[in-house]
Amino acid sequence: MTMVKQDGFKTLIDYLSLLGIDSYAGVTGGGVVHYLKYLTPYQPAQQAASLFTISEYPAGFIPLGHYLATGKVSAAIATTGAATKLLSCGLSDAKLHDIPSVYIFPVSTILHTEDSALQDSSVYGSNIVQQLLAEFPQQVFLLDNPFTFANQLELAKQSLLSRKPVIFLLDNEKMALPVNHLPVNIADPQDKTAEIAEFVQLLQETVKDRRVLLLVGEAGLHEPKIRQLTTAVSQALQAATVWSMNGGNCVESSNPYGYGYISFGGNDQALDIWASVNQEDVVLCIGITPDEYTTDLKKIPAGDVFFITGIENAYGQIRGSYQHSVQHQLHQICASVSQVLEAVVTAGKEAPFSTQACPVAPENLNNRQLLAPQRGYADMVEVYQRLYHWWQPNSVVISDVCLAYKDYQYVTQRPNELITYFAFYRGSAMGGAFGAAVGAKLAAPDKRVYLFSGDGCFRLYGGSLNEAKDLGIVLFLLDNHTYSIVAQGLPAILPSVEPERFHDRLDGIDYGKMAEASGWLSYSLLADLSNFEEILAEIAQTKHRSILVTIPVDPEQVLGQNPRVRNL
Repeated sequence: MTMVKQDGFKTLIDYLSLLGIDSYAGVTGGGVVHYLKYLTPYQPAQQAASLFTISEYPAGFIPLGHYLATGKVSAAIATTGAATKLLSCGLSDAKLHDIPSVYIFPVSTILHTEDSALQDSSVYGSNIVQQLLAEFPQQVFLLDNPFTFANQLELAKQSLLSRKPVIFLLDNEKMALPVNHLPVNIADPQDKTAEIAEFVQLLQETVKDRRVLLLVGEAGLHEPKIRQLTTAVSQALQAATVWSMNGGNCVESSNPYGYGYISFGGNDQALDIWASVNQEDVVLCIGITPDEYTTDLKKIPAGDVFFITGIENAYGQIRGSYQHSVQHQLHQICASVSQVLEAVVTAGKEAPFSTQACPVAPENLNNRQLLAPQRGYADMVEVYQRLYHWWQPNSVVISDVCLAYKDYQYVTQRPNELITYFAFYRGSAMGGAFGAAVGAKLAAPDKRVYLFSGDGCFRLYGGSLNEAKDLGIVLFLLDNHTYSIVAQGLPAILPSVEPERFHDRLDGIDYGKMAEASGWLSYSLLADLSNFEEILAEIAQTKHRSILVTIPVDPEQVLGQNPRVRNL
C-alpha cells in the first residue's frame, strides 16, 4: 500500500471510515474546527463522513441509539470544557451498556500547560485526561505524537471490537503534523468450539434431576435468531425463563416457560419464581449483567450458575468474572451467545437433559389488582396495551428515565417481537433517551422510532427539538408535573417526612406549543382516550415530521413496582 502523508485529523477520519464509522454528532467550537473541516453537514442517505449538529447533551447519547438500531458504531464530538462534561453523560452509558462508540475531544497542548489556556484541560485546569482515565482506564487515547499514532489507533480498534467505547483526545498542534495513512487489519475471531463443547457438557452433567431457570439479558440483542434460541433452550431444559428490562429483546412472546420481566417493573410471576431460587437449583444466565435493576443488589443463590457472555470484561464483571455475583459455584464462558445456545440445543437433541421440569408459565403473569387513575388522567394500562398491539414492524421504542421504563413492561408482560424496546437505565440519565432516539433515526431512517419521556426529562433536551423536527421521531410525553419515579417511592423511603419536603413537583409547561414552535406536530391525548385512534392514524401516515403526543398521567397511579426503594 502506498503511504500517503496527511495531517492527523484527516488520517483519523479516514481510519474510522475504514472501520465503518462515518456518522458524527455534536457541536463545532474552537477546539474541533480543524477536525470538522473534513466532514460534510449531515444529509439523509449520504455516504461521506458527516456531522449532525445538535447540542452536546443529546449528542452524547446519539451513538447509543445508532448502535441500538443497527449494530453499527458512530461518533460524538465536542470541544473541551463544559461540552466535554455534557457529552460524557452518554459516554458513561455507553460503558455501562457495553456499546462500542467513539467520542472525540480536543485538549490543550502540553506546550501551553502553564499558560492558562482557554478551556484549560491541563493538570492546572480541568485535568480532563485524568478524569476520563479514571472512568475509562483502557479506552482513552491521547493523540499527541505522530510516532505513536498508529499504535494508538490499533489499540482503539481492539477496544471497539470488544464492545467498548473509546475516547480520542486531540492535541491540535500535534494532530496538524503529517502522519502516515494507516491500513486496517481486522483479526480473525477465535475458534471457541472446544471450549463451548466443554461448557455444554458440564451443563448437561450439572442439571441432572435439578430445576433450571434461565435469566436472559440484552447482550445477544444483535445476534440472529436469539429469540428462537432462548425458547429452544428453555424447552430443552424445561426451564422457567425470566428476563431483564432489555433482555426482552432476546425472548419470544410465545416461549411457554416465559414468566416475565424481573426486578424493576417486574411481573409478579417472574418475581415469585425468581424469589424461590435456592441452592438446589441451577441458573443459566444468557447475556445478562446482574445489575441493580435486575438482581436487586443480591447474589444469585443457586448452587450452580452458568454465565454465557459474548463480551470480554463486560460491565458487571470484576477482573473478567461474575464470581462476585453468585453465592456458590460459577461456570462462565465468553463466546458467541448464539453459538453456545445452538450447542446446548444440539446436545439436548442428542441426549435429552434430565432436569426437574418447571411448570409452563400461566397466561397472566401479574397478580396485583391495579387501581384506575384519578379523574382527568389517562389510564396508562390501556395506553401501553394499545400501543403494544399497535407498534409497526421493525420499530425502535426507547424509554427515558420516567414512569414508562417501570410500567410498560409490567403492563405488557411479554416482549413484542416486531420491535426493539430498550432503556439506557444503568446510568439513570434523565433526558438521555431523546439523543438515543435521534441516533436510532439517523442510523436507520426507514425505521419508525418512538420515545417515552417524562416532563422532568424534557427539561434536559427541550432546546434541541428543532434539530430533530424532520427526522420523524414520535415522542410520547408523560405529563404529570412530578418527578414520579422518585415521588412514588418517597413515602416508603421517607415515611416520617412531610410531602412538601419531597421536592418532587414540577411547574406545568405547554409542551405542545414548544414542540410546534420547534417545527414538530403536536397532539394532546384526551383523558378518556377518545382521540387515541385518531392520533395513532396521524402518526402512521406521517413519516418525516417529528410528532409530540402529550399524555396526562396520574402521578399516583402505581403500575410497575420499584424494588430499588428498599435499597434507599
